[in-house]
Amino acid sequence: MPIKLTAADWRAIFPRAPQQVVDAFAAKQAVLDKAGITATRTRLAYFLANVEHECGGFTIPTLTENINYTAARMAQVWPSRFKSAAAVVAKYGAARGWQAKAIDDIYGNRMGNRPGTSDGSRYIGRGGPQWTGRDGYAALERITGLPAVMNPEIASRLDLQPEICAAFWQWKGLNRYADAGDFAGCVKAWNGGSNGMADRKAQMAGNDPIVRRLQVVSDQAAAIPDVKAAPVTKREAVAGGAAGVVSTAVTAGVQQGWGWEVWAVAGLLLAAGVAAGALGWWWWRKRRAASEALPAASLGLSGTMTMTQASAAAPPMPAVAKPRRKRKSAAKPAAKRKSTNRKAA
Repeated sequence: MPIKLTAADWRAIFPRAPQQVVDAFAAKQAVLDKAGITATRTRLAYFLANVEHECGGFTIPTLTENINYTAARMAQVWPSRFKSAAAVVAKYGAARGWQAKAIDDIYGNRMGNRPGTSDGSRYIGRGGPQWTGRDGYAALERITGLPAVMNPEIASRLDLQPEICAAFWQWKGLNRYADAGDFAGCVKAWNGGSNGMADRKAQMAGNDPIVRRLQVVSDQAAAIPDVKAAPVTKREAVAGGAAGVVSTAVTAGVQQGWGWEVWAVAGLLLAAGVAAGALGWWWWRKRRAASEALPAASLGLSGTMTMTQASAAAPPMPAVAKPRRKRKSAAKPAAKRKSTNRKAA
């Protein structure tokens, strides 16, 4: 049976996380139970330590990887690619947008990112597990049903972090590493190497007192119904897709050094697209309102067509017998009283 965590437990594990994240994990533990994460203390410990390291305990801004590196920092993060900051500058320059260009190159043509596109800078790390790469976002969409490929920013939604984190654990098949006690294998499967190993182990040691005192759920507690997450609406999915398209276009423009004339044309095309979309939405709403009003109008006409038809369609009313009026009996004339006065003799 799964291990039970309360809201207080989640707050102790992620002391600086937004309240919305803590509330989501407390309300939707069934998502973790289904992934097998809460089946043993070792699985739970491995899960918490890695998530906490990847996103700083849900404290990194917007739960999104910051790609605004300095040249020195980029050389530090990818030492196998760059020997120094000068090597980074020599390859990508220092003009505005060079970081996105570098990330497109570093992440390009791997993890499902298409070469020659901005997939690298679009499908950057997001959420608690820091989902990365087009293939990763496609897996997230397949497991959860969230429109992650069209709208990658959805992986950063605070109220969806239980689903986001559990899906990553399932995708990588990490239960087997925890069951074998192979923390190094779990980390390698998570990020492809041993980056941050010391911090991950430190996070696990810090969580150990909390994990040890957690209790297994009783049958009665396990019967508590799960609180369902708010579904992602079609409007959110469309808006996210539009934002992604605009973001990709702007990134490409910055990287290619568009002049003001090209930006002006792009702005006009964007305005025309927005206007066309708004017109299409208005027309659809108008047609829908008209189709909904038609049945109501038909009912109104049939109700006022003729009273004869309405009367004919209605079932006959049962005849009600009129109450019989009681006939009043005629009052008998009062009998003449015999006079007791005798006539005088």
